[in-house]
Order: sequence, then C-alpha cells, then structure tokens
Amino acid sequence: MSVTIREARLSDAAGLARVHVDSWRATYAGIVPAEFLAGLSYEKSESRWQAALAGDGTFHCFYVAEASAEGQGALAGQIAGFATGRCADAEGLPYQGEVGAIYIAEAHHRQGIGRRLVAAVAARLLQEGMPAMMIWALTENKGARAFYEALGGVLVAERTVTIGGAELPEVAYGWADVRTLCGSKAS
Repeated sequence: MSVTIREARLSDAAGLARVHVDSWRATYAGIVPAEFLAGLSYEKSESRWQAALAGDGTFHCFYVAEASAEGQGALAGQIAGFATGRCADAEGLPYQGEVGAIYIAEAHHRQGIGRRLVAAVAARLLQEGMPAMMIWALTENKGARAFYEALGGVLVAERTVTIGGAELPEVAYGWADVRTLCGSKAS
C-alpha cells in the first residue's frame, strides 16, 4: 500500500488518536504499567491532538502518513502513522531539534514509513534552523532503538521518566547533522 507523507490537519485528530493509543498499547505492553495502558482512551487522546494541532505559539511540526485512498479496503484513507518535531529538550546537549514522537500502526510496519516520517521532520527542523536533532526512547523499547540506530542515531544521553507511576529508564539518540536523514526514502 502506498502512503502520502503530509502535514497534519486538525481533521486528523481522531486518526492520530487511534494510532497513538493503539501503538502505545502494542509497543509498551510489558514495559509500561498495564493499568496505565488500559486507561488510555481514543476520546482523551483526540482532545489532546486537537489542542496540539491548534497550536500554542511554540514551534511544533506534525506529519502524518496517510494510506492511499485507492485499494486496501478498510485501511484506505486512514492515518498509518505520524511523527512530531519541536525544539529539543536537550538538557545541555548540542541538539536544537527533537522528534517528539513517532508511531506507525502495526498494519503498516516495515514499509519504510518511519524513515519517510523522520525525513520529513528532519527537513522541517533544518528549515527552521535546527541542524542537529535527537529523540528519546524507553530503554526497553528494543524495536525503536534498533530503528534509530539503523538511521545512524548515536546514543547520547540517559534519564528516568515516570509513566503510570513507574520510574522507567530512557535513552536519547542524536544526529549531529539532520541532512543525513533528509534524503531517507521508503524502501
């Protein structure tokens, strides 16, 4: 199935919420407390996405991967994944930009969508004067870590975050020059 990478619109909030909640439940099962994952809801997530897409005056960019409208039945026209970009929470590190989140619906894994979304965010960060970027991942999220390493990300930091009352370690990957990512294409 082909997808189009484009900037997110307010009308995408419900699709973004679906991918976000479903991805969290699938990706973080056994990592994040089960009761926290069970408490996620499409409605609350959609409301948060509406607020985020409406903007608060700070720099953010939001990209979606939209499945082609032709073919593939129920998946046609659906949001297949998303990525967000922002100014980095770099904690003294030399990275101006950050991928705030990237999630792909399970039905669309291993199709090159993640690479294309990262490339879109990297290009936008570069356009906004942020030539270096980073992304945080839970330490136990082996799939994401392998993906960032395959994209050339270098382990640059560690910290602990609290999710659902649990203290969880996470790591940051960095790219000193996002131009290395801007040419990433789907395979």
